[in-house]
Amino acid sequence: MGEMWFVGNELGKKEFKKHVDVLFEKHKQVTFRWNTGKTRTTKQQAAMQVYFREAAKILNEHGIYQQTTSRFQSTTLEVPWTEHSFKEFWRSIQITMFNIKSTKDLQSEQVSQVYDVINKGISERVGLHIPFPHKELVNET
Repeated sequence: MGEMWFVGNELGKKEFKKHVDVLFEKHKQVTFRWNTGKTRTTKQQAAMQVYFREAAKILNEHGIYQQTTSRFQSTTLEVPWTEHSFKEFWRSIQITMFNIKSTKDLQSEQVSQVYDVINKGISERVGLHIPFPHKELVNET
């Protein structure tokens, strides 16, 4: 069974150390996994979901589809974007950049860095700018 513990100040550090002592006394073995730095916020996660949905919609509206191959056809197929497929595209970029598989493990600044790479690529290749959602847009959805 796993749990998460956030340590962001001296009191949190002190309480976590107490918790480690209790866990060790009870179980005699404990494995820890940790992330350092400030991981992406819940607001960033909400903004990412809006971005995935909006990017798929805008790309489709402009006739810019994914291309895939099929073993049943000798040519590529154009497939409309979905929120999920755009998220997978985002994930492929973050893996290439940071070797991080899950968006929940990104640090706040890494979200911006992945967005910047994607935005630059889309704007240079097809002339579109898809803005990252701001607070008001996230709250509307």
